[in-house]
Amino acid sequence: MNKLATTFWGTRGSISTPGKNTQKYGGNTPCISIRYGDDAIVLDAGTGIRPLGQDIAAKISEAGPAPQHILLSHTHWDHIQGLPFFAPAYIPGCKLIIYGSPQKESFLASILKDQMDNNYFPVKMSELAAKISIREVSHQSLQIGELKISIQEQPCHPGGSVRFKIEAGGKTVIYSTDVELNAIITPETPSPEADKMAAEYREFITDADLLIADGQYTAEEYETKKGWGHTSIPLLIQAAHEQHVKQLAVTHHDPDHSDSFIDKLEHQYAPHYKTDAPPMNLFWAREGLTIEL
Repeated sequence: MNKLATTFWGTRGSISTPGKNTQKYGGNTPCISIRYGDDAIVLDAGTGIRPLGQDIAAKISEAGPAPQHILLSHTHWDHIQGLPFFAPAYIPGCKLIIYGSPQKESFLASILKDQMDNNYFPVKMSELAAKISIREVSHQSLQIGELKISIQEQPCHPGGSVRFKIEAGGKTVIYSTDVELNAIITPETPSPEADKMAAEYREFITDADLLIADGQYTAEEYETKKGWGHTSIPLLIQAAHEQHVKQLAVTHHDPDHSDSFIDKLEHQYAPHYKTDAPPMNLFWAREGLTIEL
């Protein structure tokens, strides 16, 4: 029986942070792969997409490479900077299909191509061996094999962002990074618009088997970073638990958060929610971890 498998390849936010202090949770920027049987997608193309690409290239059979479906939450550097290093892009016969928000209009293709301009990178996108197509998702859902993907625009992040709900085999994984929930759920100035956005978020994540979400800041850090488009950890956890999320993976770790600091956060929050009613498995995402549902 197939399982919905999620693997973390990059969990760091803002900028990659290699070094001895980030070896446990990882220093690569966002990238996640999701597989159900023979069907697979990639969420975001941060520097974590490089080791994923190496893994895919090593497993290509004589039948040739399968199409690679890459869904981008948005086009900030930390979510696209690994794309030029994705090994399948250099394999003849490989197809790369990149999906992004229609809010970018015609800019999505130009943004991705411009980061491979000769002033920034030695290989142009037009010189890659793979056949690349860039699609702006103009509807609210996609079907890629057995994977049903629902898409929703996220407010309260500079430049915009989208969240994804992936369903297969009766299980649900939600990827909701880069959104400032504090400005939606607990705004300084309450409004009907904020209430509507909060209700949409709560409905989207309700009863998720796995929620992968941005919790970049502690409550104290958030006070000096309002408007930067990221959520405080306590609010994220509270919202997930209230909506009966079964497992919450906190990701998009701040560059200044070392392994030991993240360990302290997990020890501070996780035990309570594992025994609460209803129980929620709360953990901080780390590179190389695979969750099967």
